[in-house]
Amino acid sequence: MLDLELIPEKSISNEKWQIILGMSLYQVIQILKSNCDTIKSVQMIYNDKDPLSSDYMLNLNLDGIVLYFDSSNQRLKLIEINDLKKLKLKYYGNYFNNLPTVQPTFDQITETFGITSPGIYDNNSSVFLLHFPGLFFTFSIDFRVEPKHITHHGIQSLQFPTGRTPLVTKISIYSGTSPSAAMAPEMPSLCLSRDIIYGSKLTVLRDYNLATKQGFTKGISLSLFTQGLRYQLDRENFDAEIMFNDTCQDVMSSIGSPNSVFYKSEELNKSGAIQSDPSLANDYFYNYRTLGFDLLFNSSQNRVAKFILHSNFPCHYNFNSYFMCNFEIPILVNPETNQTFIVTPATTLEKLQENLSIKTQPAILHRSSSTNSVNPFGPAFFYIYEDIIFEVMTNGCIAS
Repeated sequence: MLDLELIPEKSISNEKWQIILGMSLYQVIQILKSNCDTIKSVQMIYNDKDPLSSDYMLNLNLDGIVLYFDSSNQRLKLIEINDLKKLKLKYYGNYFNNLPTVQPTFDQITETFGITSPGIYDNNSSVFLLHFPGLFFTFSIDFRVEPKHITHHGIQSLQFPTGRTPLVTKISIYSGTSPSAAMAPEMPSLCLSRDIIYGSKLTVLRDYNLATKQGFTKGISLSLFTQGLRYQLDRENFDAEIMFNDTCQDVMSSIGSPNSVFYKSEELNKSGAIQSDPSLANDYFYNYRTLGFDLLFNSSQNRVAKFILHSNFPCHYNFNSYFMCNFEIPILVNPETNQTFIVTPATTLEKLQENLSIKTQPAILHRSSSTNSVNPFGPAFFYIYEDIIFEVMTNGCIAS
């Protein structure tokens, strides 16, 4: 049974881990995976037809916890505890839920947290709601109660029968005005590391060739942040640019070392492509997981040859290999009027075809299941527009 410390408007934690509002989906999943000895069941809930239409949920069903993530930025916005029999809870070291000795009654909650408002009683659903900044308690009342007016103040409270006090049935921890209007805060400083760089936005830099009447990509512009120094703010923001033909040294001086390096030979060896073209053997990728993209370097000159940007949708084969890349690709569709269409992770195939007039048939990639991996998501479709390849999933969303 989990034994957790609760901090309103912030987090739940124990001696091994802390899950904080604003934390990325990638980070939370890594925490859950590394603590699989105590957290034995996690269900990922999302809309596979339209993954941006609703929140992503991680349901810790054996522990009575549901974590809600804003699907547009993949950061934690709400922590919900909906079965208090499955865990212990304390606030500043004082238990307010430790069955059977300490029950989460109305009296216990007011004793632990104090009381700053009289709460709200919904007579139709027999639910009593008690609100603190960043913290919401829901009590289910199965007996008759009567509103009681506090003289001269216009405030209404509840009069409970002697010896009867309601129990908490749900706790919500959030940032915002209410759980229903919760918004994911910026990634908190406790989630950052001084030696890791994170991305808030990526803009693809493009130009237009009047002779060929086609646009072309020059590079990418990055809005980045990392953990600030002690005498500075919690986070330090800075910008960087990476252009085609930049060297490895150029890249690392701008955004640091990659999380990993992947050589094409590892994949090409399996298909036998190296025998037909040995020059491919040493091309390699820099994988920047916390920035949500990869860089391909050619082996002949060790210069940037390709950018791969990842949306990190949960209905994709490579889900949670990266943070979500919040990219914008401005594409000039009418040079005469300077009309631009901006592609983002929210752009669908329907919008691409409507605005870019993509008529060609896509290439199709079937990722078959293997001994160590399963692909339940179906094939990926690759559409070419000028010098851009869009990887589109079966639901019409852009994967990369």
